[in-house]
Amino acid sequence: MKRNIFILLALLTANIAFAQKVDTAYKKITNSINIKEGEVHQIISTLAADSMLGRGLFNRGAEIAANFIEKEYKQIGLEPLKLPSIKGFRQGFSSVRVQSLKGTVKVGDSIIDNKKVIYVSDKADVHWQNTDPEKTKIEYLGAKDDILKRLKEIESSKKDAIILVDEQLGFFFNNYKARFRGDRFESDTAALAKASYVFILTNQKELPKYDISIKSNVNHVPLSNIIGMIPGTSKKDEYVIFSAHYDNVGTIAPNKGDSIANGADENASGVTAVLALAKYFKEKGDNERTLLFVNYGAETNNAASSKFFAKNIDANQVVAVINVDAIGKMSKFGPRSAFITGYDKSDLGSHLTEAANHIKFKFKADPYKDKTLFYQAGNTALGMMGVPAHTFSTIQIDIDRYFNSVRDDMNTIELENMVETIKAIAYTTDDLVKGKFTPVRISNYKDDPSSPKNLRRAQVNR
Repeated sequence: MKRNIFILLALLTANIAFAQKVDTAYKKITNSINIKEGEVHQIISTLAADSMLGRGLFNRGAEIAANFIEKEYKQIGLEPLKLPSIKGFRQGFSSVRVQSLKGTVKVGDSIIDNKKVIYVSDKADVHWQNTDPEKTKIEYLGAKDDILKRLKEIESSKKDAIILVDEQLGFFFNNYKARFRGDRFESDTAALAKASYVFILTNQKELPKYDISIKSNVNHVPLSNIIGMIPGTSKKDEYVIFSAHYDNVGTIAPNKGDSIANGADENASGVTAVLALAKYFKEKGDNERTLLFVNYGAETNNAASSKFFAKNIDANQVVAVINVDAIGKMSKFGPRSAFITGYDKSDLGSHLTEAANHIKFKFKADPYKDKTLFYQAGNTALGMMGVPAHTFSTIQIDIDRYFNSVRDDMNTIELENMVETIKAIAYTTDDLVKGKFTPVRISNYKDDPSSPKNLRRAQVNR
């Protein structure tokens, strides 16, 4: 009996020693990655401070954040990317905010309930009367019409139009109306030149007498993407992009006297990761591919900035995009883990997962597929051009109570876990950065029923 006990003790001691050896091995690797917790804390706490005004687009907060990021790029020693749309580290672009879209539709002697009206206009003031029928077309959408085809036909005429929508198409009408309930934000100022439209849910096919007016506030808002570069050597024309968005919702309705949505997790954590990775790779200095560090200035509203960036870069040169969004807390998979959106759309995720096993870190597939996150972040625009572009996150989106609230501040950030996530991205992208691994291009999003285009098609055909 005693002999058995000694054998068990010996086995247990051996197992403990082996476990300690394994732990020491992965810690030795991660400890060698020069991303310091103190530096990470300094960056994220600055970006999430009240002085940043929640990094709002319309209260100068985003501009204050842009200045800070630009200063960090200079200190790190990044170089500007030479493109016609970029001056220094800034890719500035004009944008338009259309807000407070209101109107009145009078048919005959009756005013139509606004619940049955959709106003679509980027002009400050519109006034139509049937005294000038040539100026404003009257169109009809019937229950048997191919709605998408008809809408394209109406838009292609480039003329103002009143569209009478048959009441049998109430489901389509209500879904379409939802797109115009809030402020509209466009990165393309040419949108102002487009025609205006008024949709009316009605059984009428003609409007013999009408008086329609639309009023809105149209404001130009200057925006900037902040872009820095570490040139590659043997593969300098191939880009690996590390990105995040630095804007947030700014100030919101007060909660116990606090109205600043600091956005510590959303997305000061992602910007901090991009800056920490830039410093790490700059010091390491062994990248064969050119590395771009992109902080987007207007993702909270309509993903305007990532769309503009994608339009102004050759997607064929972009090998991969590592977009980082909300990594300030533990994921649902536990410590030392993160999830990757669109995991099955390329082999980038599986490659990084295999590499992460060496440091006991877990990259998992997006557990919130019903939220269609792949189509709602800074990765989307390039991803839909075929680039293996994915977002890395840890947010527990189903239970997080602080998202876009005044409580999303430094008190909620789990710093140690966040640092380990940044280190995992740094370690696992080594083959990518050195040009030893090239992920397959994305092609299957067109067949994805959760893609925006297919969702709209399904809603229209319902």
